[in-house]
Amino acid sequence: MSFESLLEKIDEDAHLEGRALVDAAKEEAARLVSEGDEETRRTAESIRASFRERGERERTKIMSEALAESRANFLSAQDNLFEEAFMEALRDFMDLPEERYRAWLKRVILENASGGKEEVVAAPYDRGLLADGLLDEINQALKEKGSKASLKLAKEEADFERGVILASGNFINNLSLETLMREVRDRHEESVLKILFGEVDVRGAAR
Repeated sequence: MSFESLLEKIDEDAHLEGRALVDAAKEEAARLVSEGDEETRRTAESIRASFRERGERERTKIMSEALAESRANFLSAQDNLFEEAFMEALRDFMDLPEERYRAWLKRVILENASGGKEEVVAAPYDRGLLADGLLDEINQALKEKGSKASLKLAKEEADFERGVILASGNFINNLSLETLMREVRDRHEESVLKILFGEVDVRGAAR
């Protein structure tokens, strides 16, 4: 082989080898790009999943807070309306005709007299009724029942609007109208709530 042919052979081999290297480099580059694309895809999916998870947590949090706030607002409104209804009933009771209120006061004192000597500390309105003959009626009724109870008006007046306190030694029985009404309210709260709001479900929302 001539020297010129040898140089041509070397040049051709180098060219082929160079092309092979270039092709290999392209393949490697394509593989890296492909792997990079896959990694990018996985990374992007991971980010999307993370945001979906965070978004769901945030949505759940917002919903829970909104529900809690809604329930709290409902219960607050319920309490306010219930208290208003109670106060309205209390005002209506104080507006009863004198004879009906007088009969109620007599019954309450008779039912709660302990059987001994007691002082009656009365609100101004009730004190007027008792001093005007009602206390004598009550003592007579106790006597007819065979009770040894004996009631007398205390010198001081009670600091509430209506009702009385029966006091005997260290024993005090608060029979103020508001106290008695609150006891009735507490005993029948569920029934009153149903009248005002209808049935109430476990979430505290009216149906």
